[in-house]
Amino acid sequence: SKGTVNIMGRVSNITGHIVMSFEDSVGVETPSDLLARTKDNVSVWWKALPLPPGRYKVEIAIKDGNNTSHVGTWKRSVDVPKYDDDRLASSSLILASEMNRVPTKEVGTGNFVIGNTHVVPRVPPTISTPVTFHQAQNLNFWMQVYNLQIGDDKKNDATIEYQILDLATNKQILTAEETAAKLNPNADQLTLEKTMPLASLAPGKYQVVIKVNDGISKQQIAESAPFNVVQ
Repeated sequence: SKGTVNIMGRVSNITGHIVMSFEDSVGVETPSDLLARTKDNVSVWWKALPLPPGRYKVEIAIKDGNNTSHVGTWKRSVDVPKYDDDRLASSSLILASEMNRVPTKEVGTGNFVIGNTHVVPRVPPTISTPVTFHQAQNLNFWMQVYNLQIGDDKKNDATIEYQILDLATNKQILTAEETAAKLNPNADQLTLEKTMPLASLAPGKYQVVIKVNDGISKQQIAESAPFNVVQ
């Protein structure tokens, strides 16, 4: 009971010039007696593509290794941002199904590894559909903050606020705050990693909001991501 998918992809710029192409093959294998229980499972695939700032189109085709007429395609435009030294900025906010530290020898290498953290994103069924978690699971979220200003005392001075909003009522149901100095007082870049049990949340639609207020540059940024909770 083995499945194989062959993946082919390419990245082109706004003029249509192909700047990168790639191929990969991934597989899953399940004991035959467990196939009925696992055949509807979802697998997540990772590919890291280093690209300079700009707008690109990513196109991917996948072919079933056990049925060559079974083909799927996916394409999407991607904006790779430029991070100016004097502007407070952040990465995307990732909602993850798994998040844990990796051994020192594996830092920066391997699938789903960003820096020293193994981050497996929860992938929605469509671009316009929020990700879904069960009440028995944890909500993990990961984000990096760039270009915090450093004061004359060689320290940063920023506040990070975390919120969970109930989208049905548009009310805050959870809020927390911490300082950049508590995380790393001398850094102009921070990695925010939080894990929250979902047992206390009723089934419904929610949103994570992270706000960063830099007390030295007086700049503010905010990132958010919706998610659903089911029983």
